[in-house]
Amino acid sequence: MKFLVENNLSKLGKWLRFLGYDVEVLEGPINYKDLLRARDRVFITTSRRWEKTLKNLGIDYLVVPRHDWELQLSMVVKKFGLNGELKLNLCPYCGTELTPIRKEDFKDRIPTKAYETATDFTLCPSCGHIFWKGKHYERMVETIRKILKNL
Repeated sequence: MKFLVENNLSKLGKWLRFLGYDVEVLEGPINYKDLLRARDRVFITTSRRWEKTLKNLGIDYLVVPRHDWELQLSMVVKKFGLNGELKLNLCPYCGTELTPIRKEDFKDRIPTKAYETATDFTLCPSCGHIFWKGKHYERMVETIRKILKNL
């Protein structure tokens, strides 16, 4: 499943990418051109103002509350029956598929503590960010558990 989200829903988009879903974040205001170009995606918005237009264009959509990203994610997972397992295979910033790397090859770009303790290093070939499973990973798993528990 692929999604298009408003730029004010970028945190939701990031977490959907953590779950392995293809997410495009709109830059700037919503317009017809972007909606028509992304007809194969589910559009997620906080604005009911676009509902009639989205229905007329035959675009699948979901309206979510504006300020609660955990509720937003819970609603999307429930509505579309998504898998709530962290895949961490996509860059949370640009959505590009991550490539496994040997930490030894990137030692100069990895913080010392992470280099010594973390596992499963990956690189985004598009934006250059490096990711690893460190202490934050357990917090991410717990966050997802908490969110999905409310379904």
